[in-house]
Amino acid sequence: GARDFVQKPWDNERLLTILHTQVELARALRRGQRLEAENQALRWVADLVGLPEQAGGVFVPGGTIGNLSALVAARHRARAQAPQGSRPNKVAASEGAHSSISSACEVMDAECISVPADDLGRLTGPALAEVLDAHPGEFFAVVATCGTTNFGIIDDLASVAQVCRERGVWFHVDGAYGGAGLAAPSIRDRYAGIEQCDSFIVDPHKWLFAPFDCCALLYR
Repeated sequence: GARDFVQKPWDNERLLTILHTQVELARALRRGQRLEAENQALRWVADLVGLPEQAGGVFVPGGTIGNLSALVAARHRARAQAPQGSRPNKVAASEGAHSSISSACEVMDAECISVPADDLGRLTGPALAEVLDAHPGEFFAVVATCGTTNFGIIDDLASVAQVCRERGVWFHVDGAYGGAGLAAPSIRDRYAGIEQCDSFIVDPHKWLFAPFDCCALLYR
């Protein structure tokens, strides 16, 4: 009977194999569902930003890893497109940029250049242009912030985007803290220009109330 079945060593092994297979199948199914849910969540964020249909991304452990990943991608593209013998190795960021930007530059052995802010504490296009033009061809990315950690300042994204576009420099927006404000119609206009970014991050465990730490990283 059933008792004899489970007492036989060979049958016990077979039973364990069947149970293991069922568990692995269940895990695979759940992974598939999570992947679909992840893609839908990322698409929702991309739509908030205004990124095109082909935009995509991934969830990473936190904003620090998100910023680092975006900057590595930016450097890869810049060096692939740079003239022979040129190796862009600078990042421009606002004075209020998160410390993870300078940390990412240290890890990458890149130089982080701080751009003077305007009277409102924002990174602006004219100030950025001065810095970029002083070192032509040396910058592989510009980091703007939409919602600084200390004061919630949103950089002048539209003018920064224009300068980046005119000079062919990667435009990354760090929205780890304040990016969720894109979902609020009452302040959406403050983010004008963000739709032109090449990469973007937001931490859903902050204003989006995700129950665990994570970062949504999107590429144009």
